Amino acid sequence: MRIGGVDFIWGERTYIMGIINVSPDSFSGDGLASADRAVEQARSFAAAGADILDIGGESTRPGSRPVTVDEEIRRVVPVIERISAQVPVPLSVDTYKPEVAWQALEAGAHMLNDIWGLKKNCELAVIAAERGVPVILMANQREEPADDIVPAVIADLNWAVESALAAGIAGENIILDPGIGFGKTSEQNLELIRCLGKLKVLEKPLLLATSRKSVIGQTLGLAENDRVEGTAATVALGIAAGADIIRVHDVMAMSRVARMSDAIVRGRMSDRLITVYLGLGSNMGDRRQNLERALGYIAQRMRLIKQSPVYETEPVGNTEQPKFLNQVCEVKTMLSPETLLAFTKDVEQKMGRPPSHAQDSPRTMDIDILFYADQVLSSPDLTVPHPRLSKRAFVLVPLNEIAPELVDPASGRTIAELLEEVRNDARGVRQIGGCR
Repeated sequence: MRIGGVDFIWGERTYIMGIINVSPDSFSGDGLASADRAVEQARSFAAAGADILDIGGESTRPGSRPVTVDEEIRRVVPVIERISAQVPVPLSVDTYKPEVAWQALEAGAHMLNDIWGLKKNCELAVIAAERGVPVILMANQREEPADDIVPAVIADLNWAVESALAAGIAGENIILDPGIGFGKTSEQNLELIRCLGKLKVLEKPLLLATSRKSVIGQTLGLAENDRVEGTAATVALGIAAGADIIRVHDVMAMSRVARMSDAIVRGRMSDRLITVYLGLGSNMGDRRQNLERALGYIAQRMRLIKQSPVYETEPVGNTEQPKFLNQVCEVKTMLSPETLLAFTKDVEQKMGRPPSHAQDSPRTMDIDILFYADQVLSSPDLTVPHPRLSKRAFVLVPLNEIAPELVDPASGRTIAELLEEVRNDARGVRQIGGCR
């Protein structure tokens, strides 16, 4: 996902959204009275590690006074104008009102954060679609309390996603928020945090907003400004359960919690991106659509750099099956080889390939890890570079299109050199789609 010119690569690390309240009656008492103070806080948050700044002009605490459209615009628009001009961090506007959203985007905001998940006004979705900006859609149970909270939140968010897609919002521009504290009991809030991973069934990035909320106060018996440790616990456990973004007041402290959690959960201590080449193949169903869908899954978890043309090829081994469409892509990722392998297998299963599928049988999707940087790896589950790479024209031909000078660390030869050795086989590899 691209937000304000910045690529967000889900799964590689947890992103930090810093809260900037310009409402005088914020529940946490952190409302800012002037644009100068908001800009100062924005700079401080950016320096402390915030990836996004979320600017809101209306308190969402229970029983708060509604704010008119004109008043909300007066509060947020000058602040967004100032911050967007001075702080190089993507900006979100926390509003469910279409008029405020439009003015905020005009002022320099890059995404919309709707606490009602389009239930108050679907025109917000139309604006997001027209402007091509991402949206955060939240499950809000204030008007529809539920007994069984996890299925209720999943149903609520599924409705929001369908509404967004119907309005023309791109699927990759949707982020989901379970809505901790919005129409839920403390027990339900704790259950939602514990069961956050169940929301992954919706196949969208997840935002977790627990910072200083009443569930922490009620659990620990603490006031709003004394809940940093409780927030840290929810953040760490939320990341372990699958949170992609955390929305917080205490940016520096929670960015440290997130980095430590990422080192444990995601298995990487460094921000260094690894260059990986993946091979994709499909010979069942709508083969072209299968390739596009797989690339969509890949782009949600890592940075998609290049993709080769699409080629039609004869099957290898078991020749009594349909022809394949094959493609190769270059990605950058922080996933370890083992985690990357687990991810590719998960994508294959999501697309209908059973775990115990025979090697030479037809499949909706086959994803091979061709290269993982310049590493040579061998384990019972994974061999890199791919052990049959040098004999496979249907891999070498598309790979040669995007990386002819890439050196195979196992043989020391370039892709172009390896391709020469199977040039006769390459004649049966027919290009049917262009390069990107």
